[in-house]
Amino acid sequence: MSLEVQTSAPIHKPWVAEDEIDLRQYLVILIRWWREIIAVTLGAVLLAGVVIILMRLILPAQYEATADVAIVRTVSDVNFDERFRTNPDSLGVDTISLSARRNALLGLVTTGVIAQEVSTEQGDVLSPEEQNPATLLAMVVAELATAEGVGSDSDLIRIKVTTDDADKAAIIATAWARSYVQTVNAIYSQVPDEVLNSIETELTMAQEQYQTSQSNLEAFIASNRIDELNSLVAVLQQRMNQEVSLQNAFLVQWQEAQEQLNTAQALRNQVQEGGEGAALSNMAALQVLKLRVFGMTPTNLQLEVRELPEIDQATMLADLDGLIAALSTRLADLNVQVAAGGTELSSMQEVTSTLTSVLTNLRSNKAQLETEVARQLQLTQQRDLQWETYKTLSNKVAELNLTRAAASSEVRFGAQAVPPIKPLKRISLFLGVMFAGAIGFVSGSLIALLANYMGKSPLWAKS
Repeated sequence: MSLEVQTSAPIHKPWVAEDEIDLRQYLVILIRWWREIIAVTLGAVLLAGVVIILMRLILPAQYEATADVAIVRTVSDVNFDERFRTNPDSLGVDTISLSARRNALLGLVTTGVIAQEVSTEQGDVLSPEEQNPATLLAMVVAELATAEGVGSDSDLIRIKVTTDDADKAAIIATAWARSYVQTVNAIYSQVPDEVLNSIETELTMAQEQYQTSQSNLEAFIASNRIDELNSLVAVLQQRMNQEVSLQNAFLVQWQEAQEQLNTAQALRNQVQEGGEGAALSNMAALQVLKLRVFGMTPTNLQLEVRELPEIDQATMLADLDGLIAALSTRLADLNVQVAAGGTELSSMQEVTSTLTSVLTNLRSNKAQLETEVARQLQLTQQRDLQWETYKTLSNKVAELNLTRAAASSEVRFGAQAVPPIKPLKRISLFLGVMFAGAIGFVSGSLIALLANYMGKSPLWAKS
């Protein structure tokens, strides 16, 4: 099986001359209207020449003078207290910050404040019309200048002034640059009056509050009972200690008397039960007991048995009965003394009603003393806090005044303007005429084509 493929050559459309634009017909039209076209061209040339010549005759020559201002930022950072800083932000190092700052400084060149200052300062040099700040602003142009010309990354601001007098242009440019430097440094480098006034107001309020706190503290010191309560507490404490010591002494004496009485009764029972021999054997014990009862310490006492008197049982019993009676009397007296203080001997309490009263008064006065001391501490702390606030604000005001007095600047005057020798170049007569002729020819040709399309005939055609 075989496949037959039939191919046919592509059919090309034959070229027709009418498909192209025929420029000859337009050329014929322009040739027919050549007189009118030449007339329009000559009219444009003559008009341009006359206008340029009249402008040169009527308008005076313009002179341009330039003064330079350098962007050199120097800031005096005066800081007496690290806790409270008011110095301006440091200049950023990124490209956006630098460019924004340059643009801001460049925009401040043409401001009404500077124009008014220059108008007031140089009023004798300026004409009545130029003394208008708006007119002065129209004469001034500022740009960032570089060695190659104009650039956006330059720190040199070039101020250009254009007038009809060379000396006047230099004078205005120089005065404008100096006024600009003062204005910008006042805006950027000096402490704003609003900030200084605000802190001075806060300082006045802090001073008043400190004086009030000091007066309150002085009034409290003059009327408080701290010294009185301290003395009273000391007296009550001493009295309480005396009461405790006295009661302790009474109790010790009572205990000793009770022990001695018990000892004497035990000794009597022993002598009575022991018979005649007990009297002789207990004679030394009786002597020692008597020494203890009557305040003589028998610790280092040495007794010779042979020196003791010999007494019978009845005599010793009588002696012991007398000793027991004496001890009973002493014990009764001690009971009366302790009972007068309110102590119950049965429970052996060391605090009497007098001691309790003294202790109650002592606690009450200590509580009052603590209240007075706390109040004085509160007033003292409040006074000290107000003093710290006043001292901090006072240092800050001194810091801001010193910062304002320091030589801080954002821009500096670079170079004054020099009167130019030659005026600015005007419109060239030749170039102006040639340009006007070209425009006239094109305009005449278009007019001719349009007139022919509308069916008009040339004005100066041959008959």
